[in-house]
Amino acid sequence: MENFNSKVLLFGEYSVISNHVALVMPCDQFRGQLNFFETTSQNTFASASNEYLKKFSRFIAARLDEHFVLEVKRLEYEIERGLFFESNIPQGYGLGSSGALVVAIFLRYLKKAREFKDEMKNLTWEKVQKLKDYLSQMESFFHGTSSGLDPLSIFINRPILFKGDKQLTTVELPERKENGENVIFLLNTGIPRSTSKLVNHFLKLYNEPDFKNKINMELVQYATDSIDSFLGEDTNHFYQNLEKLSRFQFEEFKSFIPGTFHHLVQNGLDHGDYFLKLCGAGGGGYILGFARNWDAAQEQLKGHELDIIYRF
Repeated sequence: MENFNSKVLLFGEYSVISNHVALVMPCDQFRGQLNFFETTSQNTFASASNEYLKKFSRFIAARLDEHFVLEVKRLEYEIERGLFFESNIPQGYGLGSSGALVVAIFLRYLKKAREFKDEMKNLTWEKVQKLKDYLSQMESFFHGTSSGLDPLSIFINRPILFKGDKQLTTVELPERKENGENVIFLLNTGIPRSTSKLVNHFLKLYNEPDFKNKINMELVQYATDSIDSFLGEDTNHFYQNLEKLSRFQFEEFKSFIPGTFHHLVQNGLDHGDYFLKLCGAGGGGYILGFARNWDAAQEQLKGHELDIIYRF
């Protein structure tokens, strides 16, 4: 069956929930696909995944959509035959494990899926918005609230720039270079987290006028400036903007960063060889890092699991 890449939200965690800017890219180091396991009882992971799919299928069956008709009976039948989601995308780490599963189910059980995939080759805002809305409904099973951007980016499998209502486009990232001086990496905290709890906590904070104003006036601007300078390959301004973004998150989202990693964020701000920021919801999972001096960053982050996902 078809493989689906994970994704990384480079910029826009939480600003995208408030319908502002975000930039997301595919991450092919991690992926997943639907598969069958004949004796799921002999495989703990497959068995647990199969049971989860049963709950998901009931959720889908209760939410029919006139634009996207899924073959729920076929899904239920194949679940009974041992269907599960085989994946190396870590759950609760900010890489879109639920989004990949949503897209896998959507494309396998969507009626006339082949015709739909051909139709989506010519993207229009109306098509994208309908798809994004439906995928967000499907993913809400996992998180309670979903922008739909994760599964949409996994479906399209290209970098996507989101600028709120009616402003979503595919973009080109700076040229990938095998030995590029600038490195985007993941720092593994080893702590799985619940996205829904973190999102709900953010939404509660967002109801407070002072916090909401900081998000809309400061966070959105720092994220926008970081995206513009990154896509424009203006490296000097990019790291200046990234420092502001990292500092803002460290000050205003401190509870979203595991306490044992606070000193690493602060160290990056103090020395400037790397900067750390939230990867998705935060709270654990991966922390996203950007280094302009990779050798120095590795030395300062020695003892932690680091995975390079992009060099430019």
